[in-house]
Amino acid sequence: MENALEKTHLKLGFIPLLDCAPLVVAREKGFFAKNGLDVVLVRESNWANIRDKVAFGLLDGAQMLSPLPLASTLGLGCKKVPMITGLTLSLNGNAITLAKHIFDEMAPQLRNDGKASPAEVGTAFKHWLEKQPHKPKIATVFPYSCHFYQLRYWLTAAGIDPDHDIDLVAISPVKMLETLKAGEIEGYCVGEPWNTLAELDGAGQIAVTGFQIWPDAIEKVFGVTEAWAKENPNTHKAVMKSLLEACHWLRQTDPETRKELMQLLALPPYLDESVLPFATLPDEHSIHQVFYSTQANAPEHSHAYLMLDQMERTGQWKEANRQSIVEQVYRTDIYQSILSAG
Repeated sequence: MENALEKTHLKLGFIPLLDCAPLVVAREKGFFAKNGLDVVLVRESNWANIRDKVAFGLLDGAQMLSPLPLASTLGLGCKKVPMITGLTLSLNGNAITLAKHIFDEMAPQLRNDGKASPAEVGTAFKHWLEKQPHKPKIATVFPYSCHFYQLRYWLTAAGIDPDHDIDLVAISPVKMLETLKAGEIEGYCVGEPWNTLAELDGAGQIAVTGFQIWPDAIEKVFGVTEAWAKENPNTHKAVMKSLLEACHWLRQTDPETRKELMQLLALPPYLDESVLPFATLPDEHSIHQVFYSTQANAPEHSHAYLMLDQMERTGQWKEANRQSIVEQVYRTDIYQSILSAG
């Protein structure tokens, strides 16, 4: 049959963050099964594992940081393995969280309505920094991530040199809060739930959100190797159709849907019970995280160009011909084929 699935039993990787929700929903609500797929979701602790296991075929595909398929295709920090994305899973969702005692020291310089701009918070952090005898450690999740680029962008805008004025370290998302509580780092940039959980715990305070830095930036995508997509075109489309249906389900904002989502994410294979406090929070507490809209799920080329700009800005990469790389990795044509198929 022309549209027969080349492969039906799949292993897909994810990191325990709120934005793994499309994969969890697609499995637990039956969207994968409806499209003929038997999917096992594999929890990984860090993004290097995700990249490497997809590259070596141990995973068929995965939730990925939006710059990761670009970095893998370019061979940045790893063996060069061409990867592609045909679907955006989420926009926004990151934040920069500082240790509570640091934010409390900065507070007199900020408006007390909680609406200080990123520039105002950056200036207050710079003043705090100038008084410290040692460089603070600030963590991000991976060197090829929006977290890394957003943090550096914000620091640089405040007149802080991220290469000399602070120590940038990489830590797995699931280790962020415990490392902050242990006093081993002074802050971090990570995705939810680890920012809000720091506030609920009293260990940290959200200083700036990724939405404030780059509104509606693509955060997570579904990624596979280019070779896997060529070998399994129908399966690839079935996976993306399932995930897009899950994103459509996630567009609902009513309390019952939110409660059900938190219950699904709290299952032992996913985020465990750490996510349950979110079930009681009002929707406006979220960091503008978007899973579905008429524009949100397309792997827009403009975002790929933004990521390449940041790679060059941080000294990770420099190459004149960007268009061919963007078109190779961010496959809007595949996304459009899913839409046209209905």
